[in-house]
Amino acid sequence: MIQSDWITEHFEELVKEHGGCYIAVVDKEIVARGDNPKDVENEALRRYPDKIPSVMKVPTEDDIVCLL
Repeated sequence: MIQSDWITEHFEELVKEHGGCYIAVVDKEIVARGDNPKDVENEALRRYPDKIPSVMKVPTEDDIVCLL
């Protein structure tokens, strides 16, 4: 399973727990979280220098409702 599949599979959980924050995912694990995407990416790269993290802003539940 690639990271994007893991993110899709756990999307509802991510929204509930991390809505409004940026997260970095490496090997199906959230390895960094914060308000600044560059800081989140740098933390993930510091912890896992040989990996390429998937960094994304997790929408809030309100963001999703607005899209519908």
